[in-house]
Amino acid sequence: MIAKLSISVALLLTLASSNVLAQSPSEPQDIKQELAALREAQQAIAREVEAIRTMLQQAMGPRPAPSAAGAIAAGEGAAALTIAGRPSKGNPRAKVTVVEYSDYECPYCGQYVAQVYPQIDREYVKTNKINYVFKNYPIAQLHPASIKAHKAAACAGDQNRYWEMHDRLFADQRNFNLDRFVEHAALLSLEPIAFRACIESTKHESLIRDDVAEAENGGVRGTPVFVLALTDPKGQAITPARVIVGAQPFTAFKEAIDAMLAQAAASSR
Repeated sequence: MIAKLSISVALLLTLASSNVLAQSPSEPQDIKQELAALREAQQAIAREVEAIRTMLQQAMGPRPAPSAAGAIAAGEGAAALTIAGRPSKGNPRAKVTVVEYSDYECPYCGQYVAQVYPQIDREYVKTNKINYVFKNYPIAQLHPASIKAHKAAACAGDQNRYWEMHDRLFADQRNFNLDRFVEHAALLSLEPIAFRACIESTKHESLIRDDVAEAENGGVRGTPVFVLALTDPKGQAITPARVIVGAQPFTAFKEAIDAMLAQAAASSR
């Protein structure tokens, strides 16, 4: 749909330009007025496109959180999700693992990181109650620049600064370009040549594609999506038990995580 919108906008701008040229005003003042009118029309079209884009993002955003099933099948028969080699925080041997599928350019993901994640980090990650795993799900149709940000985070991870880059990217979602990524890298004291070479390579693209394919095969259609599971002792994969869809309030996460922790404690007795 975005592609069709872009074509329509281009057509409208072409027609508007042609209309100006067809009139061929003879006076400089007339030309200035026509150009001003054209600029105003372009700006109006751009505002309309942005409004439609926002509506699409909202449609992909928060929805009511399911209790036992959701975007990714949960419970008996659910497919295992790979967590090996993905960035994680907390205690890898914790009884419960939380997996986040996220898009660095998604406004709802940014909202979650700013408002909810700090509470989860403080209460469950830093206290080693859970293992927290990040998985890539850049939605190219809505956020074409997002995959570059996912690569930037992965490249920072090569220098043990994944989560620091993660935080910077979510705090600055409007500036996803190489120069800005390099600025972030400099502030994080990353080795600049290696970082730039990494982003310009295809080094992490396969892992990102694997995460996207896994999400799509599981029925994920928007971000953020969170999967809760009992931790696999081998640390390679998890079997989904609960799913939270969208940037839900902290209370939704607390209820789900506490229930999983209680389940883990009961099963270990």
